[in-house]
Amino acid sequence: MTSARDGAPPFLTRVQIQNYRSIAACDVRLGPLTVLAGPNAAGKSNFLDAIRYIHDALGSSPGQALESRGGLQEVLHRGRSGQADSFRIRLEIRLRPERTHLPHMLKAAYTVEVGTHPQGGHSPVVRREELEEIDGHSYADGSGPRLVWQPEEAALEPVLLPREARDELVLPRTTRSNRETRALYRYLRRMRFYELLTPVLRAVDDTPGSRGVQPLGERGESLARVLHALAREYPWAKETIDGYLATMIDNAVGLDGVEVPEADLALVVGRFRGEDGQIVKVDRRSLSEGTLRLAAVLAALFQPEALTGDIPFVGIEEPEISLHPPMLGALYDALVAAADNTQVVVTTQSADLLDNAAADPEHLLVVRDDGTGSVIGPIDQAGRRLLGEGVLTLPELLRSGELRPVLPQPGAGEDR
Repeated sequence: MTSARDGAPPFLTRVQIQNYRSIAACDVRLGPLTVLAGPNAAGKSNFLDAIRYIHDALGSSPGQALESRGGLQEVLHRGRSGQADSFRIRLEIRLRPERTHLPHMLKAAYTVEVGTHPQGGHSPVVRREELEEIDGHSYADGSGPRLVWQPEEAALEPVLLPREARDELVLPRTTRSNRETRALYRYLRRMRFYELLTPVLRAVDDTPGSRGVQPLGERGESLARVLHALAREYPWAKETIDGYLATMIDNAVGLDGVEVPEADLALVVGRFRGEDGQIVKVDRRSLSEGTLRLAAVLAALFQPEALTGDIPFVGIEEPEISLHPPMLGALYDALVAAADNTQVVVTTQSADLLDNAAADPEHLLVVRDDGTGSVIGPIDQAGRRLLGEGVLTLPELLRSGELRPVLPQPGAGEDR
C-alpha cells in the first residue's frame, strides 16, 4: 500500500509475514500513515506485533522476545494442515540521508526466520537472518543487492545466517565502522509501540528528571515529563495537543505535566473551563479515562523525538478507546498531522474514527479472518467501487461489514 499523502518517506515501506500467529501469509506496503481496520479478533494486533517482535528480538534475543508472547508454540501459525515449524518476518526499510549521514537514501530489507531446531525439539533457533541493500545506488561491479554486513569477510552474495542454529542475531553485533548497518539497527530499535493503560497514565511519574526527556513508555509511562518537555521545547506542539483536547473533550482547555523538583516527581494536571467561564485545574485522580488516554495518544504522536524523526515509527493499538464516538473524527486529523514527522500505524475497529474528510482509502489496510487465518490487504475492488460511486462512505463500508481486503495472490509473502 502506498499512501496518497506527500509527507516524508515512510520508514517501513513493505512488510512480509509468514506463519506468525493468525497470519499465514501477508505482503503489504505501508505509507506515512497506515490504518489497520477490521472487526475484533481479525488479526490487526498480530500484524503490529510481528513488527514489534523484530524490535524486541534486536534488544534481547529471539528466544527472550518469544517468552513474553507465551513461547514459540503460541506464535507459530496453526492452519488446516497443522502447525508451522517456523515463522518469517521481512521488513523493507528506508532511511533518509540526514539520518545516516550517507550521501544517498538507504533502502534495505531485513529478514528474520525463527523456528524449531531442524534436528528436533521445541526451543527457538534462528533459521535465517539476512540484511540486503535494495534499489540502492549502483555498484561498479554490478553486484546489485549486497549484504550490508559482512561476517567473517563474507562475499557480496546474500548469505543465510547463522551457519549453526542459535538464539542470537548478528545485526546487533555488527561493528560501528559500518555506518549503514548500525543506523538500521539503531532506528529499528527506536520504533515505539503503544498499548496505553489508564492506571499508568494516572500515576505519579517518578522517572528521574536527571535522565533528560525519555520517550513515552509503551503503557504511557513518563506522560507528565513528555508534556512538560513539549511545553518547554516545542510550545507549538503542546498547543496543538491542547487544541485537540479542547476540540474532543467537553470543557477541556489542556493537560499539563507539572514537575515537582524537590521530590524529583512529575504529575499530570488538567485545565478545564468551569460554568462561570473561569479555568480550573483538575487533579490527575479526577481526570476521566478518555481524557488521559487521548492526551497519551497525542503525546505519543507529537513527543519530541517523533517531531525530530528520531522515533521513525509509532504504532498505537486502538487509539479511539474510551473516547466519545462523535469526537473521533478529529483524532484522524491528528494522525495525519503526526505522519508528517514520523510513520504512524494504528489499529481500529471504529467506523467513527474514519468519519473525517482526511480519511483516505489509500491509508487503509483491511484485516479480516476468512476462517483459516488473517487476510490483510488494501480495500478490494468491490469496496472501491462502492466508494467511488458514492453508494457508501468509508465509515459506512466498515459498519456494513462490506470492507474487505484484496485477496492475496498465490505466492504472497514469498521473497522477491
